[in-house]
Amino acid sequence: MAGCFWAVVTAQAAVLIGKPLVRVGAHALIVRLSRSSHVVWRAFSLNDPARIVVDLHGVTLPGGRAFWPEHTPPLKDIRAFTHRNGMVRLVFDLTRKAPYAINSLPGGLTLSLAAGGAPRSKARASRAPADPPPAKPPSPHIAPISAPAAPPDIVIAVDPGHGGIDTGACGIDDICEKNVVLRIGRDLAALIDATPGFHAFMTRTGDYYVPLRERVMSAQEHHAAAYISIHANALPEPEGLDIRGAEVFMLSQHGVSREARWLARSENAADRVGDPHFGAGSSSLHNILLNMTQNGTRRASYDLARDVLGALHTIGPVHVDHVEKANFMVLLSPTIPSILIETAFISNPHEALRLNNPGHDEQIAHAIWEGIMRDAPRLRARLGMTPGPRLYIVREGETLSGIAQRFHVSVAALRAANGLHGAILQAGASLRIPSG
Repeated sequence: MAGCFWAVVTAQAAVLIGKPLVRVGAHALIVRLSRSSHVVWRAFSLNDPARIVVDLHGVTLPGGRAFWPEHTPPLKDIRAFTHRNGMVRLVFDLTRKAPYAINSLPGGLTLSLAAGGAPRSKARASRAPADPPPAKPPSPHIAPISAPAAPPDIVIAVDPGHGGIDTGACGIDDICEKNVVLRIGRDLAALIDATPGFHAFMTRTGDYYVPLRERVMSAQEHHAAAYISIHANALPEPEGLDIRGAEVFMLSQHGVSREARWLARSENAADRVGDPHFGAGSSSLHNILLNMTQNGTRRASYDLARDVLGALHTIGPVHVDHVEKANFMVLLSPTIPSILIETAFISNPHEALRLNNPGHDEQIAHAIWEGIMRDAPRLRARLGMTPGPRLYIVREGETLSGIAQRFHVSVAALRAANGLHGAILQAGASLRIPSG
């Protein structure tokens, strides 16, 4: 058994499931199982032959058995049948053993299979990178072949703050920032990977420490189009016990509030093993800000931050209703639009308990994803791509009229853009949001 995942949540009446949606991405094969409510599930892998098994409780399968042949390596077939005690078992037959990750999201489960055998499982618990083999010098008579300048998908760097020896802020019941933001980051990455044309790169996928400079450099190496750093705020007592709400920051050297300056010093001090001069000097920061201004990165960061803040406002209070500015080291890429999100105040006992609830963390991840999708047309334009439609994943209980009101479009326009005829929306379905 290579991995085992359990998700125990409230099971409602049995729901009917259909054929999983399979999408080939630049870095992984995404298999999404849509459903209309949360279910109890587990997953594990087997060898000889290689396969991944997902057991679902609280769902039914049409006819009791199904077979969906797939021909995209490493996925060969998908089989489904009713197992003992009414459980539905899905078997993903593979052409070879492959690293995988499973995420439970509002409206469905997402299975990600690493392409080309490159491990990228979001479920791994520790970081143990192997030393790369020494590079062989190219033949003097054969010119080396260059890799593509960038992957075809739009890459979003998801940066869960802290990790390992750096716990970040901790609140009531030892609820620590590093664990909360990793869970939110995994949910956000899965949502991004399930969106056509997008791919998520995580700066850390487990409980280990990554220096701040390395986070920024890895985002640049993966040709990220945007950088999302996720944190949970804290202030000393007694102020920190009552203060609440989300905040979104972009990089700035001037116009920084006293609280933002204190927060930036606190977050930057976490880089115990990084380069102490990375962005620390005022002249270095000034040069980076100048480069940002010249290539439009600061404006793009502001637009992204504003869209994410607006989306976070729909799920709860925000601490400050405008984009804030601070000198965070992880925002120092001169070419990547970068924002830092303080999801809530973990120093507030009430907010700490909410952050410790996986369901609430899913809501935060979904709101951040929605903000990124609002900004997607600008991201595509910045990359020289066609704007394309905005996408929205329907959440459980949402109505067409409610979604139309949220995006300031008519119900008729939503129906026309998506070819809809009925009034019922399935949780997990993707909607195209027309402009205007």
